[in-house]
Amino acid sequence: PKPAPVPAPVVVPVPAPPPAPVVVPVPAPVVVPPPPLAPVPAPVIIPNFSDINFDFDKSLIRKDAVPQLENVADWMKANPTKTIVLEAHADEKGASPYNIALGQRRADAAKEHLVKQGVDPTHVKTVSYGKEKPLVAGSNEQAKNRRIHFVVE
Repeated sequence: PKPAPVPAPVVVPVPAPPPAPVVVPVPAPVVVPPPPLAPVPAPVIIPNFSDINFDFDKSLIRKDAVPQLENVADWMKANPTKTIVLEAHADEKGASPYNIALGQRRADAAKEHLVKQGVDPTHVKTVSYGKEKPLVAGSNEQAKNRRIHFVVE
C-alpha cells in the first residue's frame, strides 16, 4: 500500500508583536518663583504718651510737662507723616464756655511748645473739651482733669 500522505503543515499565523510604546519626553516642570514681595515698611510704634497737667485756671506749660512735650516733639520729628491731636481738658469749676476757652489756650500753648521744638505745625491739631470729658471725678489738686491728652492719628 501506499503510505498515507503527510498532511501539509498547518501554518498558524503568529500575531505581530505589539508596537513598542512611544515615549514622548515630558519636560521637567518649571517652577516659577513668585514675584518678590514689596518691601514691608517697618511698623510705626504709636507711643502711649503721658498726659501733661496744668495748674488751676492756667494755661502755662509747667516745668514737669516739658520733658513729656520734648518726647512728643522728638517722636513727631522722627515720624513726620503722623499727626498728633492735643486734646485739652479742664476741671468742672467754671462755666462750660470759659472752660472750653481755657482748654483751647492750654492746647495752643502745648502746640506752640512743640512747634518751637521743630514739629511741623500742620501735623498738630488741637481740640478743647473743656469740662465735658473728665478723666476722674472731682476738682481737687489730685484730680487729673486739667490736662492735655495726646492722640496720634
